[in-house]
Amino acid sequence: MFRKFTNAADTMTIAPGMVMISLSAIALGAAFGGYLPLIALWMETLEVSFQQIGIVSGASALGIICSAYFAPHLAQKYGYVVTINIGLIIAAIMTVLFRYTENYAAWLAIRFAGGLGLGLHWVLTEAWLANIVSDHGRTRVMAIYATAISVGFAAGPGIIWLFGFATPTPFYLIAAFLLIAALPIYILRGHEPNAEFSSGGSPLLLIRRAPTVASACIVAGGVDLALISLVPAMVARSPGAEPVLALSLVPAMALGTMFLQYPIAIMADRYGLRKVSIIIATTGLSFCSLIPFFLDSIIIAIGVAFLGAGLVYGLYSIGLAMLSKRFTGGEIVAANAGFVIIFEAANLMGPGIAGVLLDMNIRLGLPIFMISIGVFYLVISWVRRHANPDE
Repeated sequence: MFRKFTNAADTMTIAPGMVMISLSAIALGAAFGGYLPLIALWMETLEVSFQQIGIVSGASALGIICSAYFAPHLAQKYGYVVTINIGLIIAAIMTVLFRYTENYAAWLAIRFAGGLGLGLHWVLTEAWLANIVSDHGRTRVMAIYATAISVGFAAGPGIIWLFGFATPTPFYLIAAFLLIAALPIYILRGHEPNAEFSSGGSPLLLIRRAPTVASACIVAGGVDLALISLVPAMVARSPGAEPVLALSLVPAMALGTMFLQYPIAIMADRYGLRKVSIIIATTGLSFCSLIPFFLDSIIIAIGVAFLGAGLVYGLYSIGLAMLSKRFTGGEIVAANAGFVIIFEAANLMGPGIAGVLLDMNIRLGLPIFMISIGVFYLVISWVRRHANPDE
């Protein structure tokens, strides 16, 4: 009887958390999916270089990194719900402000401040899930979370399709999505997990105890923002490219992420996290490398973008599953914050490096970037081949 009562209580805590965090992730994904190509295309009209577009796009990553260090302490003091929602309000305000300046330094400052807000949501919602979900099926739960983000991400560019990118309207709509993302979190008052916080975010903790997780995070983060922020501008500047691809490839990438996460999770549960991570990394990066060579074919370009981004982003949910198996209790929050810090550091560097390569050669820049980061992951995986398979 007592066990039944305990299980029922656990279900009451887990179920609303999973549902509401997923709903919040959909709204947040819609904001991301619209905002990143929006600012890239708007800056393209101002004749900003690939490198500058990449740096501005990645500037929010620095803010997220900073907030990840303090998120555990803020949540401990003010609670998950208050901390997450204050972050979303800050991000919404910064989204609108971005449209009202054409100053490069101001763009960097605004993106940094927006990143501070987004980081609170990112770190704490993932730590929330890690704390309330049991080991059984954890990979699939993280895949569902990643899929929820992707559902929104696929819909986000629709804002640009409907309203263009030359007026302030899409910026206000994206800010509205960020505020909508706060509502499901607010509903979870009283359902926050009771977890102790061992420390602030620590990437060194992750690198030292789970280097394969850290390297998967670097690959997913570096490729993620490089593709989203630079591919629309690359299409716009490539001779002979189909113009519709500037707004079609990002939704295709999001759909690939949405549809492939759960199958990848099933494969990981069956064949092992490490083995599947190597397969999807090499295959996904190969597809991503092909994008510049098929910009004159809508169907093929969308297909390789769908498969490439969907497979590479699978490293994110696999990395979270590895993390959840390696860390427990209060360490989960610190390790998850470290995960986000590493991911965002890759977000910060990836677009800048890829942007430099694209400025050097618009056709070969992206393949060189993908091959380089793929070699990095394979080397780490080879060195750690005898380590814990769930690392």
